[in-house]
Amino acid sequence: MRCHPGWALIDGQAPSGLETHGPTRGRDQTQLRSCTMGMKIWVTAPFFYADMSRPWSETLDQMLRIVDAAEEFGFEGITINENQFQNYVCNPSAMMFAAVAAQRTKRLRIVPGVVVLPAYNPLLVASEMSMLDHLAPGRVGLGVARGGSRLQLDRLGVAPSEQRAKYEEGLEIVRAMFAQDDFSYDGQFYSFPPTTLLPKPITKPHPDIWVASQSTDGVRRVAQQGLNLITAPNYGNFEPYGDLEELLAAYNDEVEKSGNERQQVMVLRHTWVGQTEEEALEYFDDVVNEYNYYMALVKGPGTVDTKEGRLATRDVGESRDYVHGGKMTPENHSFSKENLLEKYADPILTTPDKMIERFKHYENLGVDHMGCLIAVGMPTEAIIKNMKMMSEEVLPAFAD
Repeated sequence: MRCHPGWALIDGQAPSGLETHGPTRGRDQTQLRSCTMGMKIWVTAPFFYADMSRPWSETLDQMLRIVDAAEEFGFEGITINENQFQNYVCNPSAMMFAAVAAQRTKRLRIVPGVVVLPAYNPLLVASEMSMLDHLAPGRVGLGVARGGSRLQLDRLGVAPSEQRAKYEEGLEIVRAMFAQDDFSYDGQFYSFPPTTLLPKPITKPHPDIWVASQSTDGVRRVAQQGLNLITAPNYGNFEPYGDLEELLAAYNDEVEKSGNERQQVMVLRHTWVGQTEEEALEYFDDVVNEYNYYMALVKGPGTVDTKEGRLATRDVGESRDYVHGGKMTPENHSFSKENLLEKYADPILTTPDKMIERFKHYENLGVDHMGCLIAVGMPTEAIIKNMKMMSEEVLPAFAD
């Protein structure tokens, strides 16, 4: 068995609550890991702010309530969404919120992610992450991506033609700054003389790095780099069966080809549990609404009807006029709730036993962590109640 690479030993001791996982072989997608530890369940802080007639502070309070409930109810961790200048993900700083979450919790793992690296100076990302690691030693990781929204990158002056190269330079610099003293760099976008990160991260060798990727080419690249993967196929929920399996097969296949040790995989899913199917579908319209906001942000009008299209590398598209006063105009896709679980791999809006069955399928595929998106317009009290039900009726099936 191996320790999580980023949640490694601190001064020779494992942090409280540290789990270990065994590798899953890429050639046998259904083979269970050889370790006795089960898949762990996370939640997300999505900062979805569709109703702008409400104060944003209510959204902030809801996210803090989710942090507190995740700590209390035994979820393994929380991922924190970030995006700017629109109300789909209305959180300008995942790092800042992560620092607040770190001070409110004692055991919860925290991943600010994703941080769109082309939008930042990587030296500052590494510095702030190191400070966060000192606030919550052994409990934090860094989620990064190249960015999927033209809106954000246009405002920050990042040319789409330079996005990928700037991301790769930024990631290289962050990794090197964690590992080396007096590191210097002379690249296309960043150049600096010998520089040492102070303070250095307390977690050895460094905090976990998670890369968000949604295409087969992208997940292969993550495997080549020997990094952890956060994934869900492109274009949000209402995902056909088979897409995720193909992504995981590509990641595992590339792990074998590269000779790297397989790292952790987190899969994101929209979830809601109910004692009956009808109860689980109570907030179905909110799930559809969130999907339409997501599609407006990343794609625009139209759908993706082929697996090849859904798993292809997504560009940031053309500049579009769909945000006014910060409020997005969502798309207008519609879905039927009939036979939802049979038709789609995501969302998972169902009873505890069927949710466990679905999660066990992902566990058998080698998924280490399930990230549950549970706040897409529902009332705060309903979200907390649903988390409590998950903790009582779903999480025990994945206990060590």
